Amino acid sequence: MNSEPFAYAANALSGPLLLLLAAFACLLAPLFFRALRGTQGAIALSAVLIVLAFLRRAPLVEISCFNGALLLTPASAYLWAFAFAVLAAVILLSLARPPAEEDSGGEYYFLLFMATLGLAALIAAGDLFTAFIALELLSLPLYALAGIRRSKPGLEAAYKYFMLGAFGSALTVLGIALLNAVYPDLAFAALMQAGAPDTLALAGFVLVIAGFAFKTALVPFHMWVPDAYEGAPTQISAFMGAAVKAGGVIVLWRLFRIFEFGPVREIFWWLAAVTAVAANLMALAQTGLKRLLAYSSIAHAGYLTVAFFGGQRGFEAVLYYLPVYAMATIGAFAVVLALEKGEKGPAIEDLAGLARTRPWLAAAMAAFMFSLAGVPPLAGFFAKFFAFSAAVNSGYTGLVVVAVLMSAVSMYYYLKVTVAMYMKPPAAAQAYPAPGAVEAVVFLMAAGVMLTGVFARPLLALAAEASRWF
Repeated sequence: MNSEPFAYAANALSGPLLLLLAAFACLLAPLFFRALRGTQGAIALSAVLIVLAFLRRAPLVEISCFNGALLLTPASAYLWAFAFAVLAAVILLSLARPPAEEDSGGEYYFLLFMATLGLAALIAAGDLFTAFIALELLSLPLYALAGIRRSKPGLEAAYKYFMLGAFGSALTVLGIALLNAVYPDLAFAALMQAGAPDTLALAGFVLVIAGFAFKTALVPFHMWVPDAYEGAPTQISAFMGAAVKAGGVIVLWRLFRIFEFGPVREIFWWLAAVTAVAANLMALAQTGLKRLLAYSSIAHAGYLTVAFFGGQRGFEAVLYYLPVYAMATIGAFAVVLALEKGEKGPAIEDLAGLARTRPWLAAAMAAFMFSLAGVPPLAGFFAKFFAFSAAVNSGYTGLVVVAVLMSAVSMYYYLKVTVAMYMKPPAAAQAYPAPGAVEAVVFLMAAGVMLTGVFARPLLALAAEASRWF
């Protein structure tokens, strides 16, 4: 290893190590130093901003760490920057509206950091064993975070998420066991060269795909999403919707690439089509804003899977899609956080007249809804356009027709939110005091969905460079 890759590897790994130290500082420092109690959020945000400030552009080389368990590439650098940026936004929201009792702050930030570290390891995993360990490191803290308020909806959400997540983990580990009985090396690169799988290996691949489909929330593995998003603190719902999906998508893409044809490709086809149809149809009946965003998240998982069929160009679209979708999702949940009064968040009808009482907040929410719907010139339109056009160019026109029709259906429930804000009078004179940090996140995310749409080329160029390393 020459000096440049070695220096980059040291720099890249120092980021997660700093977050690990910050996690234990948030958890333990207030126990020993009274003056630090209540400062865990500031410690957490400072650590993430330092990591983001010292991120470096990766050299055009694959750096193998820990005997191939982690692979540092331009792709991992791109996605780590994305994950840490999402973490910074979630911490900022948490500072504005603490998600739990004051004495739970240390545990909250510790769990949030550990989940992010699990996501970073999942993104850079070089083999299925590492991917499974990273998946558990990501999932276990999220089960606790979903119920950290210890309220009835939160505990119910955590219980459902834990039970279904454990089932998904069981499928994953069983599939890995079957694959390990056939292949001595479960590195993704080795699996790519292994040739056509026999029946036992095919069963293992299907089980692993099902396990990661749980994390990505593809139908019919989506059952935990609406209740988990609704019952969890809104900041955690934003984190689950924006960042966690990325880890599952990356592993599913690695598995998808192993099969040029055959039944596994057909499984992905049906996962994408059924997810797009079912999620959008179920979203039509929702009256709660958080549940609507939950079904929206499921639908976008289907659109991301459609992009797989576009090959390498499709995966470029996926890497552009992930941050674009994350900005709209975090922004929408930030608006929910600004308006919520109960534990389950506001109903859509609670937004009635918001354009009169908080016009700029309503304008930002409309931008997020239109971006998620795919209305030009917002970034969501270009994300869908790149994803669907890549699949069409590869000959999967029928699947894209299904996705486009369902995207048109989604306009109804996204417009329902906008109509409530702009065309319905407020039920009563209501004030929505939003902390400055929440407003800052809303402003940044709204600017992001507009600028990355009008000026899509820089982000698309980064996504194209990163996609070549998967």
